This record gives sequence, C-alpha cells and structure tokens, in this order.
Amino acid sequence: MVFSLTATAQELPEWQRLDVLSVNTEAPRASFCYYTSEEDALAGNYETASNYKSLNGAWQFNFATVPEKRPVHFYKEDYNTTNWDSIEVPGDWQLQGYDFPIYVSEGYTFTKNAPFVDSVYNPVGSYKRKFSIPNNWKEKEVYLHFGAVNSAFYVWVNGKKVGYSEGSKTPAEFNISGYLKEGENSIAVEVYRWSSGSYLEDQDFWRLSGIERDVYLFVTPKERIKDVFVNATLDESYTNGILKGYAIIPTTKERNKESLVVKLWNNGEVVSEITQKLKNFKSDTISFTSAIVKNIKSWSAEQPNLYNVTVALQQKNKKTIMATGLKVGFRTSEIKNGQLLVNGKPIYIKGVNRHEHDAYKGHVISKVSMLEDIKLFKANNINAVRSSHYPNDPYWYELCDEYGIYVVDEANVETHGFGYDEDKTPANKPEFEPMHHDRIVRMMQTNKNHPSIIIWSMGNEAGDGPAFIKNYKWLKKHDASRPVQYERAERGVHFKELHTDIIPWMYAPISSIENNYLGKYPDRPFIWCEYAHSMGNSTGNLADLWDFVYKHRQLQGGFIWDWVDQGFVKTTESGEKYWTYGGDYEPDTYRNDGNFVLNGLVNPDRTPHPALYEVKQVYQNASVTAVDVNAREFQLNNLFFFTNLDEFEVAYTLVKDGAIIAEKSLGSFSVAPQSSIQFTLQDLNLDDANAAYYINFYITTKTKSAALPKGHIVAKNQLVLQDARGVILGIKDAPMQLTSSADAVKIDNEAIHITFSKTKGSIEAYTIHGKPLLLAGPKPNFWRAPTDNDFGNNLPKRAAAWKKASTKQNLIAFDVQQTTDAYEVKSTYALDAVKGTVTITYTVYGDGSIVVNQALQLPENVKDVSELPRFGQTLQIPLQYRNVQWYGRGPFENYSDRKTAAFLGTYTKDVDEMYFPYIRPQENGNRTATRWVTFTNIHGEGIKYIGMPEFSFSALRNPISDFDAGEQKAQKHTIDIVAKDTIYFNIDYKQMGVGGDNSWGAKPHEQYQIQPKNYTYSYLIQPITKP
Repeated sequence: MVFSLTATAQELPEWQRLDVLSVNTEAPRASFCYYTSEEDALAGNYETASNYKSLNGAWQFNFATVPEKRPVHFYKEDYNTTNWDSIEVPGDWQLQGYDFPIYVSEGYTFTKNAPFVDSVYNPVGSYKRKFSIPNNWKEKEVYLHFGAVNSAFYVWVNGKKVGYSEGSKTPAEFNISGYLKEGENSIAVEVYRWSSGSYLEDQDFWRLSGIERDVYLFVTPKERIKDVFVNATLDESYTNGILKGYAIIPTTKERNKESLVVKLWNNGEVVSEITQKLKNFKSDTISFTSAIVKNIKSWSAEQPNLYNVTVALQQKNKKTIMATGLKVGFRTSEIKNGQLLVNGKPIYIKGVNRHEHDAYKGHVISKVSMLEDIKLFKANNINAVRSSHYPNDPYWYELCDEYGIYVVDEANVETHGFGYDEDKTPANKPEFEPMHHDRIVRMMQTNKNHPSIIIWSMGNEAGDGPAFIKNYKWLKKHDASRPVQYERAERGVHFKELHTDIIPWMYAPISSIENNYLGKYPDRPFIWCEYAHSMGNSTGNLADLWDFVYKHRQLQGGFIWDWVDQGFVKTTESGEKYWTYGGDYEPDTYRNDGNFVLNGLVNPDRTPHPALYEVKQVYQNASVTAVDVNAREFQLNNLFFFTNLDEFEVAYTLVKDGAIIAEKSLGSFSVAPQSSIQFTLQDLNLDDANAAYYINFYITTKTKSAALPKGHIVAKNQLVLQDARGVILGIKDAPMQLTSSADAVKIDNEAIHITFSKTKGSIEAYTIHGKPLLLAGPKPNFWRAPTDNDFGNNLPKRAAAWKKASTKQNLIAFDVQQTTDAYEVKSTYALDAVKGTVTITYTVYGDGSIVVNQALQLPENVKDVSELPRFGQTLQIPLQYRNVQWYGRGPFENYSDRKTAAFLGTYTKDVDEMYFPYIRPQENGNRTATRWVTFTNIHGEGIKYIGMPEFSFSALRNPISDFDAGEQKAQKHTIDIVAKDTIYFNIDYKQMGVGGDNSWGAKPHEQYQIQPKNYTYSYLIQPITKP
C-alpha cells in the first residue's frame, strides 16, 4: 500500500500510524483478578475486593467534531472544566446526545486512505474525572484497566501522559503507580471516533464510539503473577483430567525464595495440588502439570461441570503474597478424522452469531442482558455462539462457561471495505501485519482460560494473505488445545498453505457444499460460520438444511446470522416508542445500509421472532419418531452427546381434529447419548374413522436448573396417526330466491341476503339477520408485501406483473345459473399483466353457505412471467368479528418453508395478536395447513371459512399495501402501520416460502416457490349464528 504522506511517519500522531498500536501499555494477559488471599481468590468477589476500585459512572465530557477543535490541554490539572457536560461511563456518546450513529454493513464511514482518516469529520471525546486511592495501596503497583475503548485513546493521570492504545474490543492496561499522589487524583482520557485502527474494524454493525466497557483500578504487590494459562484437559480415554499450564512471574531476587502453588478445588475440597519452587526456573514462565485426576466430570455445553483453580504466589513461610482464582472445565477440542470432537464426540454446532447490542446503550451490555441472552439460548436449544466479530465482554465468557455454550471467539479483524483481491487486502500488506497480530494475540491471551471457547477465529471478511498464515502458526504454537478457523483462508488467493482447521464457508448453499466440499476435504469438518440469514421475515428451509447436515458425517452445523435485531429506540411526540435502523440518524452525506442491521431471531428487547420457534424445533436434541403407527410403536431418540434422557420426562397429548382428547405422562426413559429405544402405546383410542388424529410428544425438564424451569419443553414432535377422510361441509338446505337488476344480482331468504355486483363480479353484501359478515371481496390476489429476502432477490421488480394483476382485473364475463339446490355465480377477469384469466365461481346455498372456487388460467407457453408470490384472495371483514379461531398450524406465524415447530391444532387469538411487528414492515402473520377459521364477535356470531381441504391465511387490521415498501424499499417503521377498523383476511391456496439462504439474491427453495401455471382451489363460507 502506498501512503501519500506529507510528513514522516514519526511526525504523525499515533492514531494515524500503522506502526504504533500502543504506548506504555502492559502486555496482554488473561482476564482474571488479583486477591490478597487464597480464600478470597476462591470466593471470586472481585468487585468488593480491597484491591479493586471501579471508575464507572459519571465523568465530565467535552465533544469536538474534529481533532483540531478538541481542548488540547484539557488533561492539565488547572484546566477549567466547570461548564463541561456529564456523561455515563461506560457508554457510547452517540446514544447520550452527541454525534450520530452510522450503520453500514461494510465499507468505511470515512475516506479510505490508510493510515489516515477523515479530517473533515472525526469527533473526539474528552473525558475527565477525579478519584482517590486507599491508603493501603501505597508502596504497591497500581494499574488502570480499560475494558474497551472505541476506537483509539490517550490517557493522562494528574496532568502527565501515561500512554495510548487502540483496538476497540480488547482491554488495555497501564501501570500508573509513578503518576499517583496522595489524596485526590485526576484522570483524563481523549477518545478518537476513527483512527488507523478503524481500518481493521469494518464490521457489519452500528459504528459508535466511546468508553464501552468497565474502567477500574487494581493493585498488586511488586512481586506478582502477571499472567496465568490453565489448560484443563483430558487424557486419551476422555475420562481422567490433567491440569497443566503456566504462570508468568517476572524474575527478581526475591522470586527465588517464593513458590507457585496451584490448587484444583471441587465443592470446597482440594482435588489436586501443584507446588513449583521458583528458584528452579530461570525464565519468567513457570510451567506446571498435575497428576492425573481420575474420573473427572468433564465440561461440555450439555454438562458444564466447572472446578475452581487457585493460583497463589507464596513466600517461603507459605504466606500468600497474592492469589487469583479461575473456574475451569476439563474438556478437549480437536479435529480427528475430519470431524470436530469435544471430549472425543463429534458434536453438532447449533449456533448463532451474536453482536453485542443494547437497544438503549448500543455496544454497552449489562450483565442482566447477557444473562437473558444465555437463558434464551438454553431455552431454545442453541448450544453455540460466535462472538461476531470481536472479543466480547469478559462476563459473557464466564456465563458461557457456567451455563454451557460453545464459543468461537473471533478477533477484532475485518477489512471488508478493501475487498478480497490480493493486491488490495491488508492481509497481504506487510505494514498491516503488526495490527493483525496485535488483535489476534490480545484475543487469545485475554480469553485463553475459558473452557467454553473451543475454537479461535482469526477474523471475518478480511481477505487472505501472509498475515493470517503467520497468525495461524502463532496460535497453534501458543495454544494447541483448540482448533483455529478463518472463513476466507485459502479462498480466491494463491496462498494455499493450510491455515484453517475447519471449513467455515458462510452462506454456502447445499449445492455448493455438494460440489465444492464433500469428498474434497477429508481432514477438515464443515461448519457454517454464518448461515440462515434471518433478516426480517426469514429463516425458511432451516429444517431442510439440517436434514442435509445429518446425512453427512463431516457436516457439523453452523451459526445462524444472527441473534438480535440491532435496532435502537425512538419515541414519537405522542410518546409511542418504535425501533429504528440505518438511515434514521445519519446525515445525507453518509451512506447507510438501511435495515440490513435487522437480522435477528429476537427483537432488540429480546422478544422472539416467530423464526426462533423454528430454530428451537430444528435444534432440539431429542425426538420421537414413528416405527409402526398401526401397531402404535414409536422410537425415542437421544441426539445429545453427553446427556442421558433420564434427566427428562416424556408425555403425550392425543389430538382429534385439532382438539386435545387425551393426555398422559410416560415418565422417564433411560436412553444413552446417541442411542434410541422403542416403546408401544396400546391405549390410544381412535374411534372415528373420518377424523384426523395426531399425537404430540413432549420431552420436558424434570427439575429446575439455573437456566430452565421445571417442565420446560426441550423437544417435541407431532406425528400423524390417522388422516381425515374428507371434508364434511355441513350445508343445510333452505329455500331462497334470486332477483336481478341492471347492476346487481341478489340471492336471499328471510335470514340471508347476498348481493353480487354485475359490474365488478364480486360480493357487494353478505348479511345474516341484517348484520354484515363481509365488507368487501373475495378479490383475487397474487401479491404479498415484499419481505427483506424478496427485496434481496429482486422480487418487487421481477414479479411486478403479479402485483399489477392483483389490482388491475377487468371483468370479462359474469354468469348466474341455478342448479338443483343452489345458485352458481361465475365471474371471469382478464389479467392483462400476465396475459391470463382468473375465474371465481360462487355456489350459494339456502343456509347462506357459499362454496368459492378460484381458477387461474395462463397461456400454455407462458413466458416472461415470474413465480407467483401467492395464489389466493383477499376479503374485508367487520372488526366486530375480531375473535379468530382456527384449526391449522400455529399458534405463531408460519410459512411453507418454516412450519416444523407449528403443530396442527385449534388456536384462538384476538385479531391484533395475529400481527407480528417486524421492525421494517413487511409480509407477516401467515398460518398454513388451515382446515377452518372462524371470525366471531362477543356474542359468538360471525363467519367460518372451511378449506377444501385446506388453505393458508392471514388476518390483520391492515391491507397488504400498508406493509408494502414499494419497488425501492422505502424507509418504514411500525409507527407507520396504523390499525384500521377492518379485518383484512387473506385466504390462499398457497403463499411462497420466505427463504433464508441469504438476503441478497437467494430465492426460496424451488419446492416452496409457486411456478407460473394453472391453479385452482376451493373453500366454503358459512355464517355462524348465535349459539
């Protein structure tokens, strides 16, 4: 890379240099705390420890739009900050009233000219506060810790410059012992929004800045343990534990009189103890290995068994100089025979990607929020997380250790905005190598003691080159206990030297895996680092992907993109809150990528998307399948690797035509991991040959755990015992009469009045005892409000003819015929946009029942017509009939390619509950495989629609047009969806799937598309009178 410098590199400030990454910082070390005794280290209450002082809270703050306008001398003790504002630390200043958030998925928010960043706009935040230190900290070493500062910062103590650091997602520590004074001290921090380090921080998230994690002081004796690496591993039998590792203790004269004491604890008892006399070691590195610990309880995501380790520096008289405590889990993570093995087992990664995001505080995540995410993971069978795309808050790893979540820890390295070409990517530029190395080393050194981390990732979307090859070798040398992965490794470049232990290609479809992976990488497993892009109404065909995974031994799952919608909260003048996304904050001079920041399985407040229920179902680790339905034989399958199913209870419900008629607990079954047993249920009574019978099996927790309540459903399956033999329409005969005028046809009797328009061909009025059951329709409809995936694959333009066909329908034929017991009204419309016709036939019976048939006719050799978004009709129903009950899949929204979790049953909701408010409004609320649906008022009166045999439907208080963002995807929010006093009912033969392979081109899989050809379907309308 060529730099057009007008000054020598040495004259540039650190934040515009590639060769200076830090000044006066301590070497990176593991995340642990210092204590004065072994007992305190074992307890681990660092926040109340005498050698710890938090600097979180209110700081004085000044905001400048460019470095030239910053208060240059603010760090001086006599600088007047009386009129400065107050800001909360940790916090992003863009969410505290300064500056503006920027969202781009990739590409830099400043002019790309490394190592420089914008001089036109590069805000600087100046922070200042006072603090004092306890008297007993004198004569000790005092350190200042910053958990994460975005993106680069300088620090002063008492007016003296201490140092500089960059790298927004890993800690920086400074020894400030020589800068302190008795009494009150001052600290000043100068933070730059963008720096040379920002070139490696081109991640797909909100671009924010500030002090984003904890700031605190800690004190140590002059003789101290600088670092500890504890590797709790297993022997070749995977049953016995071995504790090994090292401590870094600087060589001094006093050290030769001291010892390192490492103890392994279980429930307050010492299991193993290692004592190393330091005089036997010449270097700073003190290695240790325990004796074999027999029959250890190993750690896995299923069984996260933890032990305590204390590491103490002791004097000759065994008095503790200092100590630290860690929680360790005995486990192995390795690649053997082309599979990823944890404790010798080829686990499946049922994971998600997770950005650190808070709806109010941006990149500042509370412990409460982190715990909520962990519990939601466990509740929904998610066993793994990728820390996309940077190391996370240290508490997150503690929770993953404790609750059991596999982690791929990822370095804060992404240079997507440079592209992947060898001549452009920083990975192939020597001047960028130190920056790559610094970030990867800091990740590994900080987080190396966590058993939950089973894989290191060197970064994301950062091209490939020597920087990654060298760091792969470094990681393998310094931590042989974990595999290393990098998605771009060995792809599209001439660098073919192995530097990824896993093939993690993102968004690779089944066809690509079949053609480019299977049989070609026998030594490396395939695990998607990103897949199932869950933007908006998405996550289709997940069950199909996992059917494919289970067929191939080297396919071991992946990480869904992603966990949480990264929306912020705004409030309207009237007090209504809504979620925001890219484009809601940025000035017009800044590019933004709109709602591409909304790809989560949960909303910003962690309320689930309907897709999360599908994830839970597909990711479940147990199942019941049918062996012989007629003989009532079933099989209970244990998909866990380390858990016997006797930890759970099994129960079933017997369902007849959507209604539960029996339920029973079967108790517990002992089923070893990765095995099955068969059982028989002889007491199932299926006494109606015409009915549909289903059996729903539920596997639930027997006891309460830290993550899950007793009775929590961990797995469920619905099996068909007997299909219905036909649709019983239940039409009653009654006399009726037909009258015709110039513009209408009326069919009625004393109770029922139905009017058809001769000019429109549709029902103009449908009343029973004078009460209207319909306000409009049925009207042929082929359109849906485009989803984000639809926009990604250009459906709004490609299928525009079907949208036009839904609004431009010319009546070309209208006919009424009388049959033996009914009147038949037939309306045919020309659909000029697709050169076809659609015919609706209404067969009207005397009790008010109407059989509706719709037939689409397209030319034989139809050309230039896309697939149909849907084939159905839209109707309008009075809002008084707002109680919706249906027999079909539910209770939550489901689609043809996302319905595995939605069991057939009878469900009831208010019409308002049928709506799911995606942050960017789009298609929502569909229910598939519906046998019937009723709309009733508070008196039980209303209207019923019966499938012949079934249909899909949605019932919302807004028409499709309200959710339609047009061809150009207009900026819309939930506040733009103002509920109408009408129910808009869509009743469809089919709606296409939502897709989910990606959101930038992939269509729904072919089996979930509706190809342009002739279609017909029917359903029955029946009035419901007062019971």
